[in-house]
Parts: sequence; structure tokens; C-alpha cells
Amino acid sequence: MRPRLMRWIVCPLCSNRLDLIAWQTESKPVSSADREILGAIAAFDRSDDLETDVTLGALTCQSCRVYYPILNGIPRMLTYLTQIPGISELVPAERVRSDLKGFTLPGETPPTGELQVLKNFSTEWLGYRWTGENYWGVTADNMLNCKRYELGIRPGDLQQKLVLEVGIGIGGTADAFSRSEACELIGMDLGFAVDQARHYFGNNPRLHLVQASVFAPPFNADSFDVVYSHGVLHHTYSTCEAFGRLAKLPRSKKGMLYVWLYSHEQEEATLLRRTLMLIERLTRPMLSRMPSALQTASLIPVLPFYMLYQNLYARPALGKKYAASYGWNEALHAARDRFTPPFAFRHSYEEVAGWFNAHRYGNVQMLRDEPLPDGVPETYPLNVGVRGYRVSSAQSLEA
Repeated sequence: MRPRLMRWIVCPLCSNRLDLIAWQTESKPVSSADREILGAIAAFDRSDDLETDVTLGALTCQSCRVYYPILNGIPRMLTYLTQIPGISELVPAERVRSDLKGFTLPGETPPTGELQVLKNFSTEWLGYRWTGENYWGVTADNMLNCKRYELGIRPGDLQQKLVLEVGIGIGGTADAFSRSEACELIGMDLGFAVDQARHYFGNNPRLHLVQASVFAPPFNADSFDVVYSHGVLHHTYSTCEAFGRLAKLPRSKKGMLYVWLYSHEQEEATLLRRTLMLIERLTRPMLSRMPSALQTASLIPVLPFYMLYQNLYARPALGKKYAASYGWNEALHAARDRFTPPFAFRHSYEEVAGWFNAHRYGNVQMLRDEPLPDGVPETYPLNVGVRGYRVSSAQSLEA
């Protein structure tokens, strides 16, 4: 992590500031163009060391007396113990005793089912062979158009803005978006997909990576110009509760929040969708609890159907310049995403719009009410894509 991230990251338990301990660092140059953009987003001070990357260290909270490891250049901000190696296993014990004396790893109880969610999505993304050509069935070039459509923006609208993506997966969208929109982006994910994102995109000075839970995001309220999450919150034990945690993070005046969630209607739209939903309901409880290798073996028989559907139907229907082809790699990724998460809730536009209103968001906009641009899959508006803008207590929700 670059020390600049310390501007925005806080203890997820108490929201107090953190102290940085760096044991290993790398030097990574920053171009003059990137430096100019970063300076416009937040003016530099002495703590901004743009060209130092802390690869091994810890963040300590004096109030809670806990520490959060920085491993592989990524701050691990989970509030409970996982299988991730502790600092003491990676550095000499005497350094741990001297630098972290009186501090412990956080030991909170994880949210319901979250350890299983972490495990399954980590397996899904760590096993994905990134080529840079496929973003969930659309081409790399078209992915940016899809994201602009979702957020209701034009090229340049996010220039010099601070953005949070919740659930970055392998990080391809976050990296491309931060570069194309000239913004600074923090990418947060629950699982170890952040390590893949670090591998591919760790040299991007305008992309920061954080491993954390949506139920304890390590950021202060009112921090971001834009917060967005596509296809993530419905995989938690409570989509509504997860939404509520994110709703505090956009800036209190005109900060935007966008979420995209599975829909009841979309999953019942065709015979094929209804069939998939029946299979999913019957197999998910069993598959989600299987060891990773057994999950893969169980999914192999359905992979040819994914490839046939994408390559012979979906891709010709959308247009080959917009849609990517599926091979074995992409098919397994898509099958894992459908059948192995412990939770996959469905919602309606009216329900989600109600959440925005309850959290004092105005100008609530729904994808289903907007024209579908060329090259954007119809699954975007057929599911639930909603954006809204925070209003202050002095503003009306209609403003």
C-alpha cells in the first residue's frame, strides 16, 4: 500500500486513525500526469509518500489495541481471524514483540456466513486466469461503456474524484476505470482476490487495494464522491444491512451511491432462466459447503452449456465487437459465481429504491427507466440497478 491511503483508511472497529509500521517497502515511480491528478484530488502533505509501496507491515489502532497486517502490499482490515498468515509468521519474532507489543489481531465474531463467502469467492477469483479480454462476457473496451451507463456518467465526469468500488474481484474494472476517468479509486474486496488484483495492477498509483468486509468498511462516513457495487451485496447474509453500511460512505452533499443486484423478475423471464434457478436452488446448499476441488469436479458437466450459450447465442445477439467469447476458464468462473456462493438473494426495483429513500438519498434513478445503449447486455436493466445522491438534512429528498 502507498502511504497516501492513510488519508482515508481508519480502524473498522472504532473509526479512529491508524498508525503505519513499515517493515518492507518497494520504490514505485509516479508519472507527472498521475501526480497532477492525485494532487488535484487531495493536496499533498508530508505524509504523502507517493513512490513508496509498503509491502509488509502493520496498521495499529491505539484505541482498540489491535493491529491489521499489511501483507503483499495490501492492508487486511477484517475484524476477525481468517486463514491468512499472521505478521508473526512472516517477520522475525523479535520485531513483532518490539513493534507490536501490547497489540493483538482483532478477534470479533464474523458476520453470519461470511467466512464461507470469503472462501468460495477467493477460490473463484484466485483460480481465474486473467487475460484482459473478458469482463463478465463483454469485451474490455465495452466494459467501460457499461460502467458509465450504470453510473449515469459521461467520459470525464469523474475526473479528479475519489471513488470506492466494493467487491473489485480481480480488479480489472477498477484499474481500467481509474485510468480512463482520471480519478483515484479504492478497491475493496472481502476475499483474497485482492492478491490477484495486486499482481496485475499493483503499479497503478491511482488504485488502492483493501481487504475488508462490507459490514465493517474501514473508512469514515462522507468520504467518497462515488461509491458503487455491482453484483456483490446480494451475496451477503443481509443485502439491506450491507446497503446500509455503504450508504454512509458517499459525501453528505451530492455523493453518489450505485448498486446492482439480482432481480426476481430477471431470473423468471425465460424458461432457461427458470430452469437455472431451479437447479441453483436445489444444488447451492450442497455445493457452497463442498471443498473447492469437489466444487470444481461437480461443475465440470455444466461448463459446455455455458460455453455454448455465450458463444452461440449471447455473443451473436449482443454483437461480437461488444461481447467476449467463453472458454473453459470463463465458463468455470461463471458457474462458480452462480452455484457456489452461500447467499444469492433477489430483490425488486421498488424495494431497493426504498432503501435509498430511507437513507436520505434523492434523485433516485433506475436503469430500467433509461435507454439501453448499444453493446450493453439487457441483463443490466433486467436486474436491479439503482443510483442515488445523498442530500443534507437541510435539503428535501426531491432536490
